[in-house]
Amino acid sequence: MFLSAEPHTRELNGDGGHWYYPDGRSLHTVQKKDGNGERNTTLADARKLGLFPSVTAITKVIANLGLDRWKQKQILETCINNPIGPEEDIDEYASKMQQLSQKKMVDARVFGSLFHNAIDELNKTGFLDSTYDEIKPYVKHYIQWTRDNAVTFVDTEFVCVNERLGYAGQVDGLAVINGKLTLLDYKTQDVKLDKKGNLKPNYYDSWVWQLAAYKNADWYQKPARIQQVMSVVLCSQSPCYPIVKVWKPAELSKAWKIFKASCQLWQLTNNFNPAANAKLVHK
Repeated sequence: MFLSAEPHTRELNGDGGHWYYPDGRSLHTVQKKDGNGERNTTLADARKLGLFPSVTAITKVIANLGLDRWKQKQILETCINNPIGPEEDIDEYASKMQQLSQKKMVDARVFGSLFHNAIDELNKTGFLDSTYDEIKPYVKHYIQWTRDNAVTFVDTEFVCVNERLGYAGQVDGLAVINGKLTLLDYKTQDVKLDKKGNLKPNYYDSWVWQLAAYKNADWYQKPARIQQVMSVVLCSQSPCYPIVKVWKPAELSKAWKIFKASCQLWQLTNNFNPAANAKLVHK
């Protein structure tokens, strides 16, 4: 059923959204009409081609207060570090500050993608070439974490699909960690220190919504039982030892209910049922 049984290199297409065929193949970009390059796949393309939206696209229908606060903070810090000039036009200044703050957000996504790709490359080949020189000091701590916790990967960067609800997504990894079969997801973050000087990451609700959606989807050679799901925080501000959170069964159960509700809301607001549409397109 799943044609995408091999690990994928994580793709970036900005905020265009990720889309998948029901068999797990990704189609995040499509050819432009004039044949001059590619563009982001759209909802209109999904209707025509019978595609499924990504898990993260669906969860975005719910306000992410933590992410919103982080974006607001980036804008405020940008303004503080770049005060308006005495004769500078307020509208031009506002536009410039928005662009500068957006750059930091884009840089954060690029760093996260590079870190993800480095881990996947390491898991597949056992080494990193010069492409990853920038990230190697960070990966060093990740390697130590895998050794300390007897991490053995079953699969990495694979696509999961739920044909009944009509969604798909790319899973970071399935591994045995300290003897437990674990579905895991990496999150890069600028981790701050608490009052005692200890690293204290922010754990967002959307993380467990995402993991619950993955756990309740299917993929090639999916095991009968997954013992735990885990978020692995990778520091972006400086190299540090990974910080993990194992989500409790009650948290997962609630997250799955929330995701199913958000899936319905996404379909209603977009007037699009991906599962039903795919059956018509691919019959």
